[in-house]
Amino acid sequence: MRKLFTSLLFTALLAPAWAQQVQKCCGTSSSTFLLGSMNYARHTQCLYAPGDFTGAEAGSITRLYYRYGVSGIGLGNTLEQVTISMLQTSATSFTGVEFLIGLQTVIGPAMLEIAPGVSGDWFYFDLDTPFEYDPSLSLVVDINFAHSTNTAFGTMSVGSTSGRKIMSSSTSDLSGESWNTLQDIGFDLLSTGMGEHAPAVVGVFPNPTNGSSELRLAAPLPGPVELLVADLTGRAVLARQLPAGSTGTTVDLRDLPQGMYLIQLRDGAGQVQARRLVRQ
Repeated sequence: MRKLFTSLLFTALLAPAWAQQVQKCCGTSSSTFLLGSMNYARHTQCLYAPGDFTGAEAGSITRLYYRYGVSGIGLGNTLEQVTISMLQTSATSFTGVEFLIGLQTVIGPAMLEIAPGVSGDWFYFDLDTPFEYDPSLSLVVDINFAHSTNTAFGTMSVGSTSGRKIMSSSTSDLSGESWNTLQDIGFDLLSTGMGEHAPAVVGVFPNPTNGSSELRLAAPLPGPVELLVADLTGRAVLARQLPAGSTGTTVDLRDLPQGMYLIQLRDGAGQVQARRLVRQ
């Protein structure tokens, strides 16, 4: 399991609930051109059913992984006018070849660079906007790009997955062709799993905030808890103890850059509550 934290001081305390790398899907059997070909892969949607990710938890996806294939990987690739979007659905396969709509854009740069690599190794993209993931639903990942410098660039996939991928050479067509190879994928997330007896957080207000917010508890704390705040890289930006009897506290982010932060409360029994807070 990959930990996102760089500060050793907080690693032992934070690791169980802050960062998780979901077991990667799906098991390599071939190399295809998901992030290379303009002939048939300028627009793709891959659908990953809940069972594809063993041990998955709810949380915010912050990083996507793909695996270097066989062809063209020594050159890497540059994709232009790229959009990567996500959606969750209760369906476990596509019912036809029409692209799903209403997805959330999570990566949208004018240019996306993929460094040269070694076949079978993983490379990743950090999301511009975290995506809220529910492991009980299927995950659809949509990739759309206008131009590929290396049209032979390959990424690993697994076969015999009919109804799980739609591909098209056009970025504007509403439908494509069904393919039976599903791309190997993985992701990092900030877990929001809650312990049953953890300190009950009512909420954080305001959220988003221009500087400081109030974290409110449902009842006075029966004992002291640790308050920790980290950014999306896992770097701890605030750590202090809340005494028994506390009903809330101020979380001050005025001196920190804009972005999403995760607030975590941990009691003496190791029970955890976590809340996200956006600094505008």
